[in-house]
Amino acid sequence: MKKICLMVFLSISLLFLIFSSQVKARTEIYNILAKGSKWVLNVDGEVGILELLGGRGGRTRDGGWEMAMDIRWQNNPGTLKAWADGRNIEQRVVLNVQRKNGLKVTCEGYIAQETDKFMAGITKHPARPRDIKGAWYAIKKKSLTPRVVDTESPKTSIEVEGILVFTRGDRIKIRASAEDNVKVAKINIYVDGKLVKTCKAWECWYSEKLTQVGPHKCWAVAEDTSGNKGRSKTLEFMVHPTAKPGPALTTKIQPYHPNSQDKIKFIAKASHPSGVKSITIFINNRPVKTCNQNHCEYQGGPYPAGKLVWRVSAKSRDGGVTYGYDNTLEIKPLEIGKCSISGKVYGAGADAARVFFVILYGPNDLNLHRETKHFDANGRYRFTGLPNGRYLLVVDTRADIAIGPHPSRRVIECRGGPVSNVDFELK
Repeated sequence: MKKICLMVFLSISLLFLIFSSQVKARTEIYNILAKGSKWVLNVDGEVGILELLGGRGGRTRDGGWEMAMDIRWQNNPGTLKAWADGRNIEQRVVLNVQRKNGLKVTCEGYIAQETDKFMAGITKHPARPRDIKGAWYAIKKKSLTPRVVDTESPKTSIEVEGILVFTRGDRIKIRASAEDNVKVAKINIYVDGKLVKTCKAWECWYSEKLTQVGPHKCWAVAEDTSGNKGRSKTLEFMVHPTAKPGPALTTKIQPYHPNSQDKIKFIAKASHPSGVKSITIFINNRPVKTCNQNHCEYQGGPYPAGKLVWRVSAKSRDGGVTYGYDNTLEIKPLEIGKCSISGKVYGAGADAARVFFVILYGPNDLNLHRETKHFDANGRYRFTGLPNGRYLLVVDTRADIAIGPHPSRRVIECRGGPVSNVDFELK
């Protein structure tokens, strides 16, 4: 008798769901089936609490919504899938749950038209497909806990179809996507710092015909419904003016770890079967030197502490062009302290001291160049204003002579005062 009454109740409920004539503006399905919400679920007479644990969703082609979630009922895991059409009139639900006796049940049905706190439908038993179908319904429980503030940022990713090298006139396709613990509200795609596309969904595509040659950057920023933002990694891609390959480039700087008192030498070499027409060096997006040969050097600075961006481009004689990617150089501030290191040269080759110089590395990081000084007319040198720490001193020359330093390098500990007589023999 109880089962007959349940079936009659559910039949009336289904008629109410499907044939309701007064359709009002409905709550979005992702707000009805929100993460953390609980429902009292009755499956063929077995009652338990249905917990919605979370998942993901997004807009469909017709402007509707589809979503998938993990759920728990009778302490057993399950899944939920739900769909809303483009007008948000029909809201369909499919639950895959497991009863206490282990029997798996599929519940198919709809969310009520006049309330967002009731859903119902028919049950199917995958293990016993020939059985008579049953019925289910769920009533939303009123939340007794305060709303938890969402502070988690979306996880955002970006990718470009194909390789990251193009020819002017090619079409680039960029895809951005995001995942969030609640819901992604929108994704913005940026190219070279300019906003080019906004999508109010968890996925976003952008395509354009490439006309500007040279290196470019793209990234994406996703925002969730609570205003939390997450940025993707930055992708760099190159656009060449023609399909002809440009010169092969090798670049370097001296010194390798500059500080805010160093002058920096930028060095570039290029090679190509047809010959190299020109090399251009750029610093912070400004061309600073062009050389009409296969080798180019530019000395600049000192530069203030911080980041400096430099790159090189080269043209071949047959029209090929190579645009080098941006190189970011970190220029360290020169820390001032109370230590000093001084010394002189001696020995049979002391008269040649003027063609030698002392390179100072440190403090503590013996690969970190600090400054370089030449020996004076008396064969002496002195470094001042040094912070405490260990330093490496290297004596070297650019002259092609038979005389050399002994030893050529020394490690010195500086502890707040002068360190003298750090001498080198030339012989």
